[in-house]
Amino acid sequence: MSPKIEHPVFDHKIISYFLIAFTVIMSASVAGGITGGVVKYVISPDYKDAARGIVTAATSLVMAVAFWIYFHRDGYKGILNGHKFFMAFLLMLPFLIVHYAGSVVSWMQFGFSGKIVLSLLAALAPGFGEEMAFRGLAVANFMRGVKDGKSIKFIFWLSSIVFGLTHIFNITSGGDVLSCAIQSVYAIGVGMIFCAVFLRTGNLWPVMIAHASVDFMEFLRGDLAESGGVMTGLGTGDWITVAASCVGAVIALILINKKHDEEIIALWSKKWGQ
Repeated sequence: MSPKIEHPVFDHKIISYFLIAFTVIMSASVAGGITGGVVKYVISPDYKDAARGIVTAATSLVMAVAFWIYFHRDGYKGILNGHKFFMAFLLMLPFLIVHYAGSVVSWMQFGFSGKIVLSLLAALAPGFGEEMAFRGLAVANFMRGVKDGKSIKFIFWLSSIVFGLTHIFNITSGGDVLSCAIQSVYAIGVGMIFCAVFLRTGNLWPVMIAHASVDFMEFLRGDLAESGGVMTGLGTGDWITVAASCVGAVIALILINKKHDEEIIALWSKKWGQ
C-alpha cells in the first residue's frame, strides 16, 4: 500500500469544505457574471441569464477536472461518471414529481413565460454551480478517508444546512423577507435529498440535472421571469414545492440510515482508491 499523501489544506475537512465551496461558487459566479454582463450590453439583456448559465456550468466542470488532476495521485476516480445514474433518478422521483407539480400550479397562477430554451440554459447556473460547490467537490473531499457513520451524518447535515441558509441572502436582491426565509428552509430539504443521493451513488450528474430541472420549471413562471428570479411572494405552487422538499427530506433520511453506512463507506473508499 502506498503511503498516504498529505494535503496541508484539504486535510482539514471542515475548513476545506467551506474553502472549496466558496472557491467553486465564486469562480463560477464571477465567470458567469462577467459573461452575462458582456452579453447584456453587447447583444441583448434577454440572453444575459442564458449566457451566464452556460459559462457557470462550464466553469464548474473545469473546477471538477482541476480537482481530479490535483488528487489523481491519491487514486481519486472523480464524481463525473455513470455509476448508478438511473438509480439516482429513481430515488429522487417522488420529490421531483411533487416539485414539478408545484411549478405547473405556479404557471397557472402567475403565468407561463414561454422562454423555454433561455430558461433551460439559465437553470444550468444553479444546477451545475451550486451542486459542484456545496455537494460535488466539497463533500467528495470530506469523504476522503471517512470510515464511520458519524462522519457521514455530519457532512450530510453540514452541506444541507449551509446550502439552505445561503438562500436567505436573496433578501439582498429585493426578495420578500418571509418568502426568502421559507425558501431557505425549503432549500435545506432539497439539499438533503441531493446530498443523500450523491453520498449513495458518488455520481454528481443526476443531482446536477435534477437541480437544473427544478429550477428550469420555476424559471418558466411569469412572475419570476418579470422579477429576474426574485421571490416577491408565495403562491399555492410554492407551498407544493415546500411539500416536495419535505418529501425529499424524508427520502434522504431513509437513504442515509445507519444500515447503509458500510455501503456508503465502501463506495467512497473505492472512489478514493483505498
